Amino acid sequence: MTQQQSIHPSVEQFKQFVRQHPKMADEIKSNKKTLQQFFEEWSVLGPEHEQWRTYQIDAANDTNAATDNHRAEGPHTAQNADSTATDTLGQVMNMMRRFNVQDLQNHLAQFSSVLSNVQNVMQTFQQPNNPQTRSNQDYPFSFRRD
Repeated sequence: MTQQQSIHPSVEQFKQFVRQHPKMADEIKSNKKTLQQFFEEWSVLGPEHEQWRTYQIDAANDTNAATDNHRAEGPHTAQNADSTATDTLGQVMNMMRRFNVQDLQNHLAQFSSVLSNVQNVMQTFQQPNNPQTRSNQDYPFSFRRD
Protein backbone atom coordinates (compact mmCIF):
# COMPACT_ATOMS: atom_id res chain seq x y z
CA MET A 1 0.00 0.00 0.00
CA THR A 2 1.42 3.38 -0.91
CA GLN A 3 1.61 6.29 1.46
CA GLN A 4 -0.97 8.29 -0.48
CA GLN A 5 -3.58 5.56 0.06
CA SER A 6 -2.97 5.39 3.81
CA ILE A 7 -3.39 9.12 4.48
CA HIS A 8 -6.75 10.13 5.94
CA PRO A 9 -8.71 12.53 3.69
CA SER A 10 -8.80 15.24 6.36
CA VAL A 11 -5.01 15.11 6.65
CA GLU A 12 -4.70 15.48 2.89
CA GLN A 13 -7.04 18.50 3.01
CA PHE A 14 -4.96 20.01 5.79
CA LYS A 15 -1.78 19.50 3.77
CA GLN A 16 -3.35 21.41 0.89
CA PHE A 17 -4.43 24.10 3.35
CA VAL A 18 -0.88 24.44 4.69
CA ARG A 19 0.44 24.77 1.14
CA GLN A 20 -1.95 27.70 0.65
CA HIS A 21 -0.84 29.27 3.95
CA PRO A 22 2.97 29.05 3.96
CA LYS A 23 3.40 31.54 6.80
CA MET A 24 2.23 28.76 9.11
CA ALA A 25 5.58 27.06 8.52
CA ASP A 26 7.35 30.13 9.91
CA GLU A 27 5.27 29.88 13.09
CA ILE A 28 6.16 26.20 13.42
CA LYS A 29 9.86 26.77 12.79
CA SER A 30 9.99 29.54 15.39
CA ASN A 31 8.31 27.18 17.90
CA LYS A 32 5.38 29.53 18.45
CA LYS A 33 2.90 26.76 17.59
CA THR A 34 3.05 23.11 16.64
CA LEU A 35 1.61 21.52 13.57
CA GLN A 36 -0.74 19.59 15.83
CA GLN A 37 -2.08 22.84 17.29
CA PHE A 38 -2.66 24.22 13.81
CA PHE A 39 -4.44 21.01 12.78
CA GLU A 40 -6.69 21.09 15.83
CA GLU A 41 -7.60 24.74 15.23
CA TRP A 42 -8.19 24.02 11.55
CA SER A 43 -10.48 21.10 12.33
CA VAL A 44 -12.47 23.17 14.85
CA LEU A 45 -12.59 26.54 13.09
CA GLY A 46 -12.57 25.34 9.50
CA PRO A 47 -10.50 26.58 6.59
CA GLU A 48 -12.61 29.68 5.97
CA HIS A 49 -12.09 31.30 9.38
CA GLU A 50 -10.63 34.81 9.36
CA GLN A 51 -7.73 33.72 11.59
CA TRP A 52 -6.06 32.02 8.62
CA ARG A 53 -5.80 35.24 6.59
CA THR A 54 -2.66 36.22 8.48
CA TYR A 55 -0.91 33.07 7.25
CA GLN A 56 -1.77 33.50 3.57
CA ILE A 57 0.68 34.88 1.06
CA ASP A 58 -0.15 37.69 -1.31
CA ALA A 59 -2.21 36.86 -4.39
CA ALA A 60 0.69 37.74 -6.74
CA ASN A 61 3.02 35.42 -4.90
CA ASP A 62 0.33 32.75 -4.71
CA THR A 63 0.60 31.74 -8.37
CA ASN A 64 4.41 31.64 -8.18
CA ALA A 65 4.29 29.50 -5.05
CA ALA A 66 1.84 27.09 -6.64
CA THR A 67 4.11 26.73 -9.67
CA ASP A 68 7.11 26.17 -7.40
CA ASN A 69 5.21 23.52 -5.45
CA HIS A 70 4.39 21.60 -8.62
CA ARG A 71 8.02 21.75 -9.73
CA ALA A 72 9.22 20.60 -6.33
CA GLU A 73 6.76 17.70 -6.19
CA GLY A 74 7.71 16.31 -9.58
CA PRO A 75 11.27 14.93 -9.49
CA HIS A 76 11.66 14.83 -5.71
CA THR A 77 8.68 12.66 -4.81
CA ALA A 78 10.85 10.12 -2.97
CA GLN A 79 12.51 12.92 -1.00
CA ASN A 80 9.11 14.35 -0.10
CA ALA A 81 7.97 10.94 1.13
CA ASP A 82 11.12 10.61 3.24
CA SER A 83 10.70 14.08 4.70
CA THR A 84 7.05 13.35 5.47
CA ALA A 85 8.05 10.13 7.23
CA THR A 86 10.70 12.05 9.17
CA ASP A 87 8.17 14.73 10.11
CA THR A 88 5.73 12.08 11.29
CA LEU A 89 8.43 10.41 13.36
CA GLY A 90 9.33 13.79 14.86
CA GLN A 91 5.71 14.39 15.80
CA VAL A 92 5.50 10.99 17.47
CA MET A 93 8.70 11.66 19.41
CA ASN A 94 7.39 15.07 20.56
CA MET A 95 4.18 13.41 21.72
CA MET A 96 6.17 10.80 23.63
CA ARG A 97 8.17 13.55 25.38
CA ARG A 98 4.96 15.15 26.58
CA PHE A 99 3.64 11.77 27.73
CA ASN A 100 3.23 11.70 31.52
CA VAL A 101 3.28 8.19 32.97
CA GLN A 102 1.99 9.31 36.36
CA ASP A 103 -1.12 10.85 34.80
CA LEU A 104 -1.72 7.68 32.82
CA GLN A 105 -1.47 5.58 35.98
CA ASN A 106 -3.94 7.85 37.77
CA HIS A 107 -6.42 7.64 34.90
CA LEU A 108 -6.08 3.86 34.74
CA ALA A 109 -6.65 3.57 38.51
CA GLN A 110 -9.81 5.68 38.22
CA PHE A 111 -11.00 3.61 35.28
CA SER A 112 -10.34 0.40 37.22
CA SER A 113 -12.32 1.76 40.16
CA VAL A 114 -15.25 2.65 37.92
CA LEU A 115 -15.23 -0.81 36.36
CA SER A 116 -15.16 -2.38 39.81
CA ASN A 117 -18.18 -0.35 40.90
CA VAL A 118 -20.09 -1.25 37.74
CA GLN A 119 -19.34 -4.93 38.30
CA ASN A 120 -20.60 -4.71 41.88
CA VAL A 121 -23.84 -3.09 40.75
CA MET A 122 -24.33 -5.71 38.05
CA GLN A 123 -23.74 -8.53 40.55
CA THR A 124 -26.30 -7.01 42.87
CA PHE A 125 -28.96 -7.08 40.18
CA GLN A 126 -28.00 -10.51 38.90
CA GLN A 127 -28.52 -12.27 42.24
CA PRO A 128 -31.77 -14.21 42.29
CA ASN A 129 -34.53 -12.70 44.35
CA ASN A 130 -35.33 -15.62 46.65
CA PRO A 131 -37.86 -14.80 49.31
CA GLN A 132 -36.48 -15.00 52.79
CA THR A 133 -38.14 -18.23 53.87
CA ARG A 134 -37.02 -20.13 56.86
CA SER A 135 -35.87 -23.56 56.09
CA ASN A 136 -35.73 -26.57 58.35
CA GLN A 137 -32.06 -25.93 58.83
CA ASP A 138 -32.84 -22.75 60.70
CA TYR A 139 -34.57 -24.90 63.38
CA PRO A 140 -32.38 -27.88 64.00
CA PHE A 141 -34.75 -29.41 66.58
CA SER A 142 -38.18 -30.49 65.63
CA PHE A 143 -40.76 -29.75 68.30
CA ARG A 144 -44.27 -31.05 68.20
CA ARG A 145 -47.16 -30.31 70.38
CA ASP A 146 -48.67 -33.12 72.32
